[in-house]
Amino acid sequence: MADEASRANWNFLYEKGLIEVLTEHKVDTRFKGQNGWNSDGWRSITCKFNEKFPSAHFTKQQLQDKEKDLKASYKAISNAKKESGIGWNETMGMILAEPDLWEKCARKFPKLKKHRKNGFPLFRSCEALYEGSHISF
Repeated sequence: MADEASRANWNFLYEKGLIEVLTEHKVDTRFKGQNGWNSDGWRSITCKFNEKFPSAHFTKQQLQDKEKDLKASYKAISNAKKESGIGWNETMGMILAEPDLWEKCARKFPKLKKHRKNGFPLFRSCEALYEGSHISF
């Protein structure tokens, strides 16, 4: 399955769509377990996502892997924003810091590295999805 997941061709539209589908499922307690979505939830999420993007044909595992990746990026940025000397550009969804401080933060929160140049425009959508929920980090 890891090989199958590695072939998923993700883009911003798909990532945004996954966050939207996950957010729709967040309010339905039938789909949630103690630490996240249950099997019925993931089946429904996979079905809804592939209905929304028929050409994607992503598997449950591919969606789970991407959700885990998005959650890790959100957590890293959320934690980095709390560091002294770190700024935030809301429009770009980007951490702002002097180069040496950026490097220090990237060492502390490795998931930041991939968002240095392009930011993380899905930060606020992820915040709405994960904050105040029972979906664990």
